[in-house]
Amino acid sequence: MHLSVQELLHYTDEERQRWEQWFHENGAELLKMPVGGRHDMSVGALLLHVFGSEARCVQRLRHEPLHEYRERPCERIEEVFGFGLEKRGMMRDFVQSATDQDWKRIVELQVDGRGYRVSARKLVLYTLLHELRHWAHLERVMRDRGFEPPGEHGLLDSSALI
Repeated sequence: MHLSVQELLHYTDEERQRWEQWFHENGAELLKMPVGGRHDMSVGALLLHVFGSEARCVQRLRHEPLHEYRERPCERIEEVFGFGLEKRGMMRDFVQSATDQDWKRIVELQVDGRGYRVSARKLVLYTLLHELRHWAHLERVMRDRGFEPPGEHGLLDSSALI
């Protein structure tokens, strides 16, 4: 038995809902907080990066042009998480309609100047794991700055699996 893409979608959906509620309770001004990393960015821009990466994954899988997301507004909770909800809908549409052949199809892409040849399955799993890594990143940032992150975040705490 394997962890499924649908289970990872469910797990990341819970994380998104938990964090969105937390930002509503703690204030949208936290989206402006600077975050260190490869690029100087705010918490809101980090969330756009997470959701934008999911959008690009699906755009690649659908052979669509890649749309720029980095310049989107990211200081209001609704605009950031609304963008994430819209992109999650795109991902769910792909996952629900993908055939066995779709999952095995090789996708060629460039990321940060590096070329990759990966299956559609690997690209989707990479995207979902990328998101989980950034939720952990955000949790650490908030703890370091004196904020208590929302709830438990482990897979054991998720309702995605029994």
